[in-house]
Amino acid sequence: MRTGGVVYAQISLLNRGEVLKGKRVLITGGSSGIGFSIAEKFISEGARVVITGRNETKLNNAVLQLGASATGITWDIADVAIISTKVKDVVEILGGIDILVNNAGIYRSLNLDNVDESIYDAVMNINLKSVLFLSKEVVPIIKSTSRLGKIINISSIASIQGSTSPYHISKAGLDNLTKGLAMKLLNENIIVNAIAPGTTATNIGDIDKNDNIYYSSAKNNRVAIPEEIAELALFLASDAANNIVGQTITCDGGYTLR
Repeated sequence: MRTGGVVYAQISLLNRGEVLKGKRVLITGGSSGIGFSIAEKFISEGARVVITGRNETKLNNAVLQLGASATGITWDIADVAIISTKVKDVVEILGGIDILVNNAGIYRSLNLDNVDESIYDAVMNINLKSVLFLSKEVVPIIKSTSRLGKIINISSIASIQGSTSPYHISKAGLDNLTKGLAMKLLNENIIVNAIAPGTTATNIGDIDKNDNIYYSSAKNNRVAIPEEIAELALFLASDAANNIVGQTITCDGGYTLR
């Protein structure tokens, strides 16, 4: 039992009826957690998906669960030198890209007192640098193969919390990058937004979504489950959200209202 109470998830998921039919989607960090749930939801709505991950065994297991509409590419997203080659592999598989979900990220609970340069670089390279350089590579593909493209960045409520933690700094930068990409790309028929989850039941926080998800810091006394973030991602990926541009949408059970 988590200190203070017990809460179990009872979440209603919407079936919108293949609103992403025919869409080609690249999701980084899709082996588990939020990325996997987004892949699962997008596939259920008609998309074909490529997910990436650094652990080949974990990636292959995820693809088996997702089914025939999913393909996995083993890919260290922090390695800028291989981005161009990997994107070409994605295009060969999907025939183009309509939607990019920049989800890959790492968390390190460190701050000014105990951080070192190697940890700082690792966090920034995956959480921020990779998003910039992958987006740079994917944007021309989207423009050449899609009528209307979408980029969705997975940020965090850490982005609005003052901190010396590299994780918080990286997510603040990601929110700014989201706005910059949105301004630059809107007139090129690519819409960019971000989602900022609060604490979510993933392996990062060592929280099982099927177990007690009580969390006293949120106003609704629980953490999110990955499927809730996926529902929001689906909305942003769909044509229903075409008038939402350059926003970072918070999904945190009221945590940031404190």
